[in-house]
Amino acid sequence: MKKNEIKDYMIVETGFDNKKYLVIKGKLVDDSLKGFSLEDDFDDSLINNENKPYSISKVYEPVKLTLPFEMNIKKIFRNQNPKVIWERQPTPLSKKILSKMKKSEVQDYIMGLAYSCVIVE
Repeated sequence: MKKNEIKDYMIVETGFDNKKYLVIKGKLVDDSLKGFSLEDDFDDSLINNENKPYSISKVYEPVKLTLPFEMNIKKIFRNQNPKVIWERQPTPLSKKILSKMKKSEVQDYIMGLAYSCVIVE
């Protein structure tokens, strides 16, 4: 999926923390209206430019909202149960490569990966 395919009222999920955001006017917002700018914070492949682990890992179909509405994404998600329309393929995380790294290098390596990750031999 590409950035220009993300539409208002879709719910997106970030990989590292599985946090869900509602898309409103090019912004990914949480319940307190904090979050990310789709235009500034993500590349065309939905990778977070500054912090790859917080890249978009799932996109759900748009939900139906009527104004006024309560900004409670968990409740909206639970009540409407939108279907996943796109999911990022997991990034392979090699045990062999990790075992050869110093502990100080592991964090930098992991922070350079787009989540979700799958551990491979």
